[in-house]
Amino acid sequence: MERDDPADKGKSSLSERQCDILHAVVEDYIETAEPVGSRSLTKRNRTIDLSPATVRNAMSDLEDLGYLSAPHASAGRVPTAQAFRVYVERMASRGRLTPRDREVINSVLSNPDGPRKELSSVLQDASRALSNLSNQASLILFPRLDGVVFESIDFVPIRERTVLAVFVAKSGLVQQRIVDVEFSVDRDELRRMSNYLNGLLDGKTLSEVRDTIVTAMRGERAAADEVMRNALSLGERAISESPVDTSQALVVDGERNFLEHPEFADLSKMRKIFRAFEEKTVLLRLLDAAATRPSEPAHREGGQTTAVYFGAEQNVRDLHELAAVMTAYQSPDGPAGQVGVVGPMRMDYSRVIPLVELTAETLSRSLGGDRPSESLTGGSEGEGRPKR
Repeated sequence: MERDDPADKGKSSLSERQCDILHAVVEDYIETAEPVGSRSLTKRNRTIDLSPATVRNAMSDLEDLGYLSAPHASAGRVPTAQAFRVYVERMASRGRLTPRDREVINSVLSNPDGPRKELSSVLQDASRALSNLSNQASLILFPRLDGVVFESIDFVPIRERTVLAVFVAKSGLVQQRIVDVEFSVDRDELRRMSNYLNGLLDGKTLSEVRDTIVTAMRGERAAADEVMRNALSLGERAISESPVDTSQALVVDGERNFLEHPEFADLSKMRKIFRAFEEKTVLLRLLDAAATRPSEPAHREGGQTTAVYFGAEQNVRDLHELAAVMTAYQSPDGPAGQVGVVGPMRMDYSRVIPLVELTAETLSRSLGGDRPSESLTGGSEGEGRPKR
């Protein structure tokens, strides 16, 4: 049974006047971080040709409906998560990308003629660039590697019983893993092992690689050949699904950007946020809650879905005042992982959403995935997408 979204019920009952006023309140709050009053709203927003009294009555109705709250005894009101939900899904224009935005993202991630980079390095570069441009904290979830097409694996001895396994995908993605072995390692023997595995596994996805290794280990020839047996055992351990550890699965950058937002000037709030980013498990709970209780996508284009999640909606401890904008980046074989931004609900979604999408598309290209769409790489500065 489909879950009813309380915001949907409210949206259907809002008049055009209420929608215009709610839109103006949200944008005013995004810009000032201060409670919005009816008189200041009419002065700053020329599109509202109404008296302060009329606006005040409309804001009172919106408060009764759950879209606004009054944090203090003053007349100023603050948008709730429900108001931001309406804003990002029905009202906010998108597409505010500049040539510099594209230049920065492309220069960091597009390197067709350069050396292959390890996956973690690519994701860290992408996360840093997105954080710097959005002035928010960025998140990138590592991809599941099961669908990545295998090209080669090399083994490098580190210590007597420790090997560095270097996995290379057809797309150019590089992943390294340190593996402890039960036998003494020899460089020439490790070369024979990698040559054997490369001939056996070339062109298969990692999921198929695992099945092939398991089947080969059961064969009589492998049982009789010690080098082959060790190669299969080492290959199985080196290509096991990764990353599985929380500290590896999530790349985070730009947490200190929260210091620039006035709503987090309270030290207790900042401690909670920094603790959440340090532990990472809280952030993963937000993304997990969002995945199991998905919101209406903020934007769909060319098969790409971008969604905005609010901590208040997902009921995640310590993140009630935060929002996350997330979308998938691609590999040649389909969705790979997720990239996004976490910041205050009062973030500039008309800028953040296209930045997240541009980063995802450019990251996809750097991993050999989908080609860019015109909406994210073409067009002139300031050109926006039509509202939904």
